[in-house]
Amino acid sequence: MPRRTDRQRRSENLLKTFIQFCKIRGEHVVKRAKRQRRREKKHTQPEPVQPDVRVIPAIGDDTANILEISSISSESSGGINASISDLGSLSGDSDLSRLFATSNSDDTSSGDATLSLTSLSSSFFLTPDFDIPPLLPAGFADSDEEDSDDNSTRQPATSLSYLNFLLSPTPPTTSTVRILPMKTTLPSHMYASRYEQSRTRFPRGPADLPHLLNVLKHECPDHFRQELRVSPFTFDRIVERLAQDPVFFNNSSQAQIPVERQVAITLYRFGHFGNAAGLDKVTKWAGYAKGTVALVTRRVMTAILHRDFMDEAVPWPTPEEKERAKEWVENHSCEGWRDGWCMVDGTLVPLYDRPFWYGESYFDRKCNYSLNIQIVSLPNLHIIDYGYGFTGSAHDSSAWEKTRIYVEHDILLDEDEFIWGDSAYPIQIWVMAPFKKPEGDEPDNKIYNNHVSMVRIRSEHTIGYLKGRFQSLKGLRINIRDEATHKFATYWVVSCIGLHSFAMQCEQREREDSDSSEIDDPFIREGLSSDSESSSDNVLRFPRVAGGRTNRAAALAAGKRHREHLKSLILQARERRRERRERQARRMNVNSHLRRIPRL
Repeated sequence: MPRRTDRQRRSENLLKTFIQFCKIRGEHVVKRAKRQRRREKKHTQPEPVQPDVRVIPAIGDDTANILEISSISSESSGGINASISDLGSLSGDSDLSRLFATSNSDDTSSGDATLSLTSLSSSFFLTPDFDIPPLLPAGFADSDEEDSDDNSTRQPATSLSYLNFLLSPTPPTTSTVRILPMKTTLPSHMYASRYEQSRTRFPRGPADLPHLLNVLKHECPDHFRQELRVSPFTFDRIVERLAQDPVFFNNSSQAQIPVERQVAITLYRFGHFGNAAGLDKVTKWAGYAKGTVALVTRRVMTAILHRDFMDEAVPWPTPEEKERAKEWVENHSCEGWRDGWCMVDGTLVPLYDRPFWYGESYFDRKCNYSLNIQIVSLPNLHIIDYGYGFTGSAHDSSAWEKTRIYVEHDILLDEDEFIWGDSAYPIQIWVMAPFKKPEGDEPDNKIYNNHVSMVRIRSEHTIGYLKGRFQSLKGLRINIRDEATHKFATYWVVSCIGLHSFAMQCEQREREDSDSSEIDDPFIREGLSSDSESSSDNVLRFPRVAGGRTNRAAALAAGKRHREHLKSLILQARERRRERRERQARRMNVNSHLRRIPRL
């Protein structure tokens, strides 16, 4: 049943007031009849009294109804007889019927009177499905605006004047109250529409979505990718993958809009931020109402967040992918660093407004309100793990401990493999980070930090690629009011990660089919690179420390020893490269000198 408006609640309060008035009026008539009988005993011939007819506004339907209140002689065996059950059922409150129960217990031994409400039920147009009266009498305020307090427990001030009018003095004998007809609206008409007042539909122009899917998708793929942040080939693969999800099927007689359009609307919202991501802008672009836009976004997010899709979109790397990552690290550093084939970094997803739900906990070090997201990636910018659910005030080291790779590193990583991180992550035997100041100011440590940055820059590129594709992560327009909206904002970010990873896989297959290179992708920025030379030195083996969090001192000591070993390896590689360049320079100088010597 639709929620009651302020107008409906006032009508219900007025009806309760009128029922209470009927009880008081009945008691008043009984007492008046008793006084009349006492006067009749004193006078043998009582004076006839003309009935009084009073006209009041009707509360009923369009037909005239007569409410007759008649006094009866002392020979009747009476009490007060009224249609109490009908009155109590008007407001759905069983306590209202008990308001009249005391009227039958008033001194029935000395004489009775009967209150005949012959047409009260018809005056209030009782129907089997009746709940509350739909309209107020003439002259009462009519407004559908919701009040801040509970109007259901407060009587409207205007009903008092109506009650005072009904309680005004009347002759002490039979009186007849005639209720004139007044135009009203039946409850069925009220609940047939959500809006009681007539409204003008907003004129909408032609939507851009059909033109995008029917024309630009085939004739201008670059414009299509600029709007939806994926290529037409990738868009078709996403629709094909999500189309069979149960969320897009229902038992309703009215079918959903095509899955292609639902995915397009969601991608448009994911790929824009600021004013371009507002519901007004999206509804004009898509040609659908705001409620439909929000509904289809939730549907697509539900399909994306299913475990089977996320496992397919963000898989753990295969041995071949891991080997290619190791080769990249070795080519950009030295052979001793090849086991550090993945890297972790945190990023903040700013919110457009301060959350109402524990807002201070979202305040980050950059003076914004945001969410903390952890990304574990490969040098080829593919995401293999992520952490979510933390607010902007959470430290990266705390959010990092909730990722899968941190919890299961003994299973996911081999004995000598480790992860690159920045200075925010505590170093361990399997987590390497650069030196902090003041140690980072030493010459050798600066060299080490410089080479770590050359490798770790790929994690920065991964996050930049993610936010460059789905720019809603640059300013998330979700108002966090409670736990449910916090989860929705988090699911929004995870959905972007899943779609981005799935799109990268599709675009990789598309590049392989078209023999195009990865550098043609405008979302990707190539990282720094440096010349390197292979080293044949044996790599030292360090045992892992069990119980990472319970034995932090031992883990930290082992991590520092491992970092010193990696620093020595990169310094040795730099020395060998320097000697190689000197040999090449001497060889070139000798050759040039020999060319200048004249032949005999």
